[in-house]
Amino acid sequence: MNKKFWITILIIIAVAGAAVASYFIWFHHDYVEPEVLEPEVFHDVEFDEDLLIGVWKEDEVYYRYNEDGTAVTWDLSEDVMEDEGTQLTWTLEGALFTHYYQMEIGGIIPKVFNMKVLELDSMEYNDDYGVNHTFTKVQELQLIQ
Repeated sequence: MNKKFWITILIIIAVAGAAVASYFIWFHHDYVEPEVLEPEVFHDVEFDEDLLIGVWKEDEVYYRYNEDGTAVTWDLSEDVMEDEGTQLTWTLEGALFTHYYQMEIGGIIPKVFNMKVLELDSMEYNDDYGVNHTFTKVQELQLIQ
């Protein structure tokens, strides 16, 4: 085969490639970028942390939140009373509700929740694993019974 034949084939391939590229550029110029979904932002919601102060109950699990940012949790189903409970500190910033557990061997373990409801007598939050917690506020007289 001669040299002129191969040059003609290469020119045909180049022109065909340019034609295909031009077609896609001309007819597909309205390509839309995929929508980027942003994660939920919980900082825009504000909760009154004064409503958190007191004793809260979910089934047999209790939490006492104090004004100074400390708390204690105990579980009656495991025969643990308040004075034997686990000590922790807490913060509520926007809807980010964080418990900080002091480990006996050192170190602090934070557990972050997303506050959903915080009212005078009800509280609901969930964690990043989708576990929902629903609490009711307990009056001091109910603790004695």
